[in-house]
Amino acid sequence: MNNVVIVGRLTKDPELRYLTSGTAVATFTMAIDRDYKNKDGSITTDFIPVEIMGKPAEFVANYITKGRLVGVQGSIRVDRYETADGEKRTFTKVAGRNIQALESKSKVEQGEQAPAEFAAVNDDDVPF
Repeated sequence: MNNVVIVGRLTKDPELRYLTSGTAVATFTMAIDRDYKNKDGSITTDFIPVEIMGKPAEFVANYITKGRLVGVQGSIRVDRYETADGEKRTFTKVAGRNIQALESKSKVEQGEQAPAEFAAVNDDDVPF
């Protein structure tokens, strides 16, 4: 079984191209924070390449832009290739089947983001 769901923000606008068959292909990278903090309190971010084809690719190209929070459902793909000098390489990506925008476009344009953590409450201001 090979099924993955990821939620993150696009690092730049998607790139759209068409195969010779006319099928749309959109590629983009998602930034996803890990769910733990390092010893120094920092959070590591993974940058995951995503490729999506067909109608969802056209949706991505038309409506999803840099900074948008999206959810992608698909599978992990490992492509193997050989460089011109004969070196063998592998490239891992998410082959998306479905994508969903998780916040409105206007929120991203206004630069609003949900707070990363809750703010502390000053107990002197609480009336009880």
